[in-house]
Amino acid sequence: MLIIGASSGIGAELARRAKNNCKLSLLARRVDRLEAWSGPSTSAFACDVSDGQQLLDAIKAAVAAHGKIDRMVYCAGKQLIKPMRGISPADLDEVVRVNLTGALVSASAFASARVTTPEASFLVISSIAAQRPEPGIIAYSAAKAGLDTLVHGLARECAPKRVIGIAPGWLDTEMTQALPHIYDDAFRERLSASAPRGIASVEEVVDLAEYLMSDSAQSITGQTFTIDGGASL
Repeated sequence: MLIIGASSGIGAELARRAKNNCKLSLLARRVDRLEAWSGPSTSAFACDVSDGQQLLDAIKAAVAAHGKIDRMVYCAGKQLIKPMRGISPADLDEVVRVNLTGALVSASAFASARVTTPEASFLVISSIAAQRPEPGIIAYSAAKAGLDTLVHGLARECAPKRVIGIAPGWLDTEMTQALPHIYDDAFRERLSASAPRGIASVEEVVDLAEYLMSDSAQSITGQTFTIDGGASL
């Protein structure tokens, strides 16, 4: 398994669960955070996903270390909360490179027979923001919407390899905690009130990810699954 964006949030929880069950390659910019998952069957590679060539080189290194990949996960993400009138070209470049371009580069590697096994699975972490763009997160939402298109199109192009997406709602992760001016107690209360089943947890998202990449889900491909406690109803 290869996890791209494994240093925090969904990627870190997935790495924690997978480290004793498979040959595992972990990619992250903050590679020091991956030391907790070190082991004889686990390799960590420093990689800035906004640099396409660096990302491709890291994927090739993972293949060299553990052989062809049977499960690839792209969960790197970069939040941007800013009205469009205040967004600079540099802002746009960063949010698109991390959220979308990195996934496209990973998809190009996934499509190669030199990188993945014939029946490999590619899981992409999108966002409910792709379906429900709100003021202040339009650029982020547009980048995530590109992931939903990627999942649908790549599944057709790469069959019988499988491509699946998960679109979480707001989660209590390091990325959201870095926005204390927005993600405060009052905001959490409003989110909880809007979601009949409450705010989903990282653990629930990873539960779904594990199922979608398992042998029990072999007929599932080309779909993005929402997990947001019913907030989008």
